[in-house]
Amino acid sequence: MDTQKYYYIKLKDNYFEQDNVKILEAVPNGHIYSLILIKMYLKASKHNGQLMMTSTIPYDPANLTVLASVLRHDVAHVKEAIKLGIELDLITILDGHQIWLTEIQNMIGKSSTEADRIRLYRAKLDNSPKLVEPPPPPIKKDPEKAKIQTPEQVKALYLSTLLEELHQSVDSKYKGNVKGWAKDIERLIRIDSRDPEEIENVIRWAKEPSSFWFPNIMSGRKLREKYSQLLTQMNRNIKPKKEEITLESIAKKYQIRS
Repeated sequence: MDTQKYYYIKLKDNYFEQDNVKILEAVPNGHIYSLILIKMYLKASKHNGQLMMTSTIPYDPANLTVLASVLRHDVAHVKEAIKLGIELDLITILDGHQIWLTEIQNMIGKSSTEADRIRLYRAKLDNSPKLVEPPPPPIKKDPEKAKIQTPEQVKALYLSTLLEELHQSVDSKYKGNVKGWAKDIERLIRIDSRDPEEIENVIRWAKEPSSFWFPNIMSGRKLREKYSQLLTQMNRNIKPKKEEITLESIAKKYQIRS
């Protein structure tokens, strides 16, 4: 008389239509992962859903070499199948070292205690500590950078940095209050309605090492205070570009027709 126990699972006809199974099979190598999952279902069926190497030793999710050998698949494929299974709620890791197949209680053959078995199984999964990956460390944010929101503030920070760098061309150790200057330059743009490109030209002109204004414009506040005077003097000192003399320009001037 054959007294050996046989274990089997039953797949519902819509098993492969489940969203999580369809997602699993849709990824690269998904059909391999799906086959690995079914093999693990079969392995876990005689241990109420837990993957066990022996009756007392579970397979360790941290070392899957033996399990991969038993399943006759690459270790990399087994690792990825388990990772995706966890993400898709098909596999649960309990106590950090137990692999449980989440849906297996719906696949084991019927018995008079089937409902109780499923209820107890679910309670064990819900009440046991799960292996949860620690959250990534929070990204440290510069509170000053977080305040820069408007285009005017971004341009003002660029211009205040330019003001410092031009002064450093003469005094390399000079350190200015760039963030503080940016507030005054932002007001110069937003409130005084000055064009950022024009402001840049004024800064470059005033911070010429030979300029009278070089040692006198040392902050965003001073730049804003003297801006009208600086702009007027800069425009006065810009010589108009001479028109290039060509045969065409001479002919046009004296109305000579070719």
